[in-house]
Amino acid sequence: MRRMTLTFLLAMSAATLLAGAAFAADDPYLWLETPKDPKALEWARTQSDQTKAALSAKPEYAAISEELKGALAAAPPAPTYGLLNDKIVRVSRDVAHPHGVVEVADRGPDGAPGPFRVVLDMEKFRAEQGKPYELHTNDFESACLAPAFDRCLLSLSPGGADDVELREFDLKTGAFVSDGFRLGAGRANFAWLNRDHLLISSTAFGDPVTPASFSNTVRVWTRGQAPDAARVIWRGEPNDQFAQLTAIGEGATRQGVINQIVDYSTFKFFLVGGDGKTRPVDLDVRVKSFGLLANTSRYLVFQTSEAGTVGGAPVAAESLIAYDTDPATPPAARWSVIYTPKGEEAIIAVGLLPQLAATRSTVEFIVNDHLNQRPMTARFENGGWQVSAGAATQRGTSIGYEATDHERDDVILQTTGFVTPDRLDLVRSGAAPLTLYAQAPIFDASGYTVEVRSTASRDGTRVDYYLLRPKHVEHPGATPTIITGYGAFGVVFLPDYFGFDVGGAALKVWLSRGGALALPIIRGGGERGDAWHRVAMGAHRQLSYDDFLAATQDLEKDFTTPAHMGVFGSSNGGLLAATAAIERPDLYAAAISDVPLTDMLRLPYMGMGAAWLDEYGDPKDPAMRAAILRYSPYQNVREGVKYPPFMITASTQDNRVGPGHARKLAARLEAVGDKVYFFEDQEGGHGVSDPLARPDLMAMRMTFLIDTLMGGK
Repeated sequence: MRRMTLTFLLAMSAATLLAGAAFAADDPYLWLETPKDPKALEWARTQSDQTKAALSAKPEYAAISEELKGALAAAPPAPTYGLLNDKIVRVSRDVAHPHGVVEVADRGPDGAPGPFRVVLDMEKFRAEQGKPYELHTNDFESACLAPAFDRCLLSLSPGGADDVELREFDLKTGAFVSDGFRLGAGRANFAWLNRDHLLISSTAFGDPVTPASFSNTVRVWTRGQAPDAARVIWRGEPNDQFAQLTAIGEGATRQGVINQIVDYSTFKFFLVGGDGKTRPVDLDVRVKSFGLLANTSRYLVFQTSEAGTVGGAPVAAESLIAYDTDPATPPAARWSVIYTPKGEEAIIAVGLLPQLAATRSTVEFIVNDHLNQRPMTARFENGGWQVSAGAATQRGTSIGYEATDHERDDVILQTTGFVTPDRLDLVRSGAAPLTLYAQAPIFDASGYTVEVRSTASRDGTRVDYYLLRPKHVEHPGATPTIITGYGAFGVVFLPDYFGFDVGGAALKVWLSRGGALALPIIRGGGERGDAWHRVAMGAHRQLSYDDFLAATQDLEKDFTTPAHMGVFGSSNGGLLAATAAIERPDLYAAAISDVPLTDMLRLPYMGMGAAWLDEYGDPKDPAMRAAILRYSPYQNVREGVKYPPFMITASTQDNRVGPGHARKLAARLEAVGDKVYFFEDQEGGHGVSDPLARPDLMAMRMTFLIDTLMGGK
């Protein structure tokens, strides 16, 4: 049955509310929430062993596994870079080094790197330490101290969890500093104040924690000082989520910055002087998710989520605004407007591909207009921000900032797309771009095309979606198609080349067999500004799912059929995939829910879910609880309904979402007789589905999709 009547949908919702309330009162799978409970671990091991045995026994598994290994060997993912004044750092990953190799090179007069030298091989380090460390440092510009950038504080996760050990590392010698800063595992934020002082917040200090399990205390830690002697200089409120830390400027004028995240819609900011004293940043207008977005050597950069005033002057919603941190600047002159979008333009600050960054003296950002993108550079001159524009891209091609130099005005611009291999160019004013990296093609793109289609959501809102499809389909109207998305926190998914959001190189296995991929631009994301995000928050989250289902139904009009349609997603995208498949099981033949949220009534009690109540709503509020119960996947699984086969993946070490959500959904689906493949890795954390580190898991995923949607083709 392809369509459900409105009567049936309304009846289903009423029944679900009653069943959901009773189900929450007597939850038979509550015991699966504790990540390392022996009984829960044994259950997870048994389920995982069964899944691996079943999927690896499929006739197509061996060929899929070999094809994936070949793709990973031929075209490993693009390195990540950091621009560190006269040095450049590169973190590369390949089949032999799935956990990364850190390399450093000196830069010539034109900014180009000389020969790279290895300073840290994570495979060797893991073997030497006897621990499955993962390197969580992805921003060397902040992890290393300017302007020399020789000392860095690396974040090392034992097993991939969000808790990290901090260790001081010398980029020159390629060795950890024996008597340097070092702190045990905890949720941590830090910033260098100078060579001998850190601004730091970490649960490893034993300070009080927030509901999201972060420390709400900021300390100044002096070199050589015992951690517990570090001086407390700031405390947040008990119900805050956490504090992010950074620093601005150099030498005697360097200041720390505290970004107090009250919730994901409310932020307060403080500057920290060299004496440890704090002063507030007088921000009167609401700013967008994640608060502070970037900083030059002098200015803090934010984006407004609503119209208001800054520095006594009116400012429009979605505007980029700057705060002058120079203490000598009069208070009335500290705020300025960098850029206000025009018409349907949107500035995307938060996404998998960073589209806003800053150098020493410029603010770099991308303007999106009807899915076309244009790079912009803003520089403060003659009392105001002067903005220049670069060349626009075509639809289906994305650009973003891989790295920026806070000692110079250099940037590394990334170009990517569904059929465009990653390219990283060093860009500096007055010089031709210098290509640092050009990825080898993973597949023959000549047989594929990218379309942008549009449909109407349930309430009439226009929903655009990308469709990567074969130019010539083998079975018109029945093309095997997988659809994914995100739709929360204002985070943006843009077309990229075999990125993590679509399974990396594992997607090649799907495309080589004639499959298609769809990516809808749904509400809850930030693709069309903060209003596009906020309209689907809390009690209105169903709008995200309506948009996603509308794109699915549009594809099933003439491109594919429910028997050939699969849905997948990770994290909030895992919630999206589970909700879509459980709400409309008639539309999908396969569902993959990776490290998902699924029990939204128990959100505050697993992982750091208490930090996200502003986004999803607080289930302790009766009205919000009723809204959550209408879609929460775990509570909406019902007897007598045929659901598509599910593959649900998790990591024991995922302390961001927690494995309990995945375990409980798998147990509930299995209890009503649905086909479920559950797999939980002991490592990997929230990023467990990594083709390089876990090719067997990704081969199982692709075997599941190909066997179910292509008949094992």
